[in-house]
Amino acid sequence: MKILVVEDDEAIADLLTCILSNQNYVVEVANDGEAAWELIVVYNYDLLLIDITLPRLDGISLCRRVRAHDYKMPILVVTGRGSGHDQAIGLDAGADSYMVKPLDQEVLTARIRALLRRTGTAFQSVLEKGSLRLDPRSREVTYAGQLLSLSPKEFSILELFLRNGRQVFTYSVILDQIWGYEETPGQDAVRTHIKGLRQKFRGVGAPTDLIETVYGLGYRLKPLEAIAHSTSTDQLTSDEATQPIQPQTLSALSKRQEIDRTSNDLTTERIEPEESLFADERPLLLIVDADRQLAQQLMNEAVDWGFRSAIATTLSEAETKLEQDAPTVVLLDPDISHPTTDSLRLLAKLSHQTPAVPVLVLTSHDRLTDRLEVAQLGGHSFLHKPLPPAHVLKAIAQAAQQAETAKQRVMVVDEDLQILATLKWFLEPWGLSITTLNDPQQFWETLESCSPDLLILDVKMSTLSGVELCQIVRNDSRWGRLPIIFLTAHTDAAIVNQMFSVGADDFVSKPIVGPELVSRIINRLERLKLLQNAAETDYLTKLSNRHKSTQDLNKYLQFANQQDQSLCLAVLDLDNLKQINNRHGYNTGDMVMRQWGQLLRQTFRQNAVVARWESDEFVVALSNMIKADGIQRLTQLLATLHHRQFVAPDQTQFRIAFSAGIAQYPDNGTDLHSLYQAASEALHQSKIAGCACIFSAGDSRGIVRPTRS
Repeated sequence: MKILVVEDDEAIADLLTCILSNQNYVVEVANDGEAAWELIVVYNYDLLLIDITLPRLDGISLCRRVRAHDYKMPILVVTGRGSGHDQAIGLDAGADSYMVKPLDQEVLTARIRALLRRTGTAFQSVLEKGSLRLDPRSREVTYAGQLLSLSPKEFSILELFLRNGRQVFTYSVILDQIWGYEETPGQDAVRTHIKGLRQKFRGVGAPTDLIETVYGLGYRLKPLEAIAHSTSTDQLTSDEATQPIQPQTLSALSKRQEIDRTSNDLTTERIEPEESLFADERPLLLIVDADRQLAQQLMNEAVDWGFRSAIATTLSEAETKLEQDAPTVVLLDPDISHPTTDSLRLLAKLSHQTPAVPVLVLTSHDRLTDRLEVAQLGGHSFLHKPLPPAHVLKAIAQAAQQAETAKQRVMVVDEDLQILATLKWFLEPWGLSITTLNDPQQFWETLESCSPDLLILDVKMSTLSGVELCQIVRNDSRWGRLPIIFLTAHTDAAIVNQMFSVGADDFVSKPIVGPELVSRIINRLERLKLLQNAAETDYLTKLSNRHKSTQDLNKYLQFANQQDQSLCLAVLDLDNLKQINNRHGYNTGDMVMRQWGQLLRQTFRQNAVVARWESDEFVVALSNMIKADGIQRLTQLLATLHHRQFVAPDQTQFRIAFSAGIAQYPDNGTDLHSLYQAASEALHQSKIAGCACIFSAGDSRGIVRPTRS
């Protein structure tokens, strides 16, 4: 975990660095407020420890700036002044806790642990995975009761893996998380520490591949079931990562998928029926609730909504089921654990892992603090008991659809069902939506229906070859740029030249090396995403442009119509942007636009489309929301903007504001054009009223922001 210490007294900064480093935190130091802010913008920190009296930008102002930009990490303020008034000022500025110098080392470290627990960053006091046990407080690591002596960096790497389950960490992420910005090690440093960990595992009888190499990508902690069966030949361990998947292995993997991936023995028996390869592809709902009767009612209702379900009535049972199968959605009652910190830790873990799993909280509590905590930990929705099962499943279906829409889609065409089953098994854990097809004659219909981001084709097929399908795709105006990867058992120069001549982007040789295929697909999709982002994103504000947002808005409207939901569309206009450009220069205007775009992205994170349509005109769509709630969100945004100061190059300080009009589907329009016209007319009324206010379509009354102080 990484802590930023903001302290101008070098002796105190060194002392704090020593204390926290001994607790295995990664510590970085800034000696003034502005330097700290520059680091906060660039790097991710788990906690800020800020002295109040700082040069350039004082600690209180730094706290306010951090919170104004919607950073959520906990802040611990330290000062030599201990009056109640000083403490109140610090807490009002956004600090989570307050300590008076001189600092007591034991109290300081306990306070930091408490703050990290409160925010979900460090819920577990002890981290365990099978026989492996890590205690962050005592800094002890044991395997089957045997103590391991780890260096601070080895300890931090292992803690990172234990806290993040199956997530794969690249070299760059490990370097960023474990080493400070002033340290500049390379990939060799990571390899050296991983090697050291493996050697120490071997010394206590642990599997040396407990930390698994994911070829071409990075490292992760090996899943429990893989550890249990590490001697089985159907596992791709780090030592076997470059071994090709032979036909008997394909059969075993597809069989393993059929029986819920619990097979211990490799089988060479070919599986013929298609149903056995794809036993049940319905999305999985995991219901975590101690009320078994309610859980059973929800499970029965889920069948009608197209879900298969699993029930866990204890937290340990839920964790076991999560190890066995990856759910599409989780429905969680935090009261399943006492205290609820353990269940909330699970919520935070699922929401922040890769790929993330949407978690809906269903609880009898309805305090504002409960709702805030769930939102801060990444919960998708907050549902208050009691609710009819149909209402709960409606929210679950919406969450599942949104999660599926966010996935990148891969279409695989191969006549071998076992190849298809194995590729699906390999790729889905990476958060990819996989569509498989074994009949090339149905290619075009399947392509149109699934709209893939990447296409995988087998070269040799009986009716239509992959080469012919590639030619068809490249000749189409819509699909001509689709990335295509070939699978081929033939790697002679003539075949390779033929693949690239018809438009292949890459090829993978058969027998397939699983990690190699994953690496190539992930890298290709990442490059595609970069290109798409450049084409669909406004370069200045990093918001969606008109073309991209129009597509998203029409999808939102279609979904609102299908689910009989409301939707708010707001049109916002920055007031006096032209005057700012004329008075302070276009560089200052660009700075304002960048910060404004960042504020919009931070304010409207979920279930929203946020876009820049014209130079100073922005569009915000809020799904499943009525106008009254939309107006409240915009009013809060006005208030936040009112307290933010901008600084021109000549050190002149100024503020900005916006005017807005808001319309609601279907009351003010049933399509994008009519909604936009209604919201634009309301925006025009707000401009006539003197700017810095919000007007509702069909209502002559404006909601004006508070008078400037």
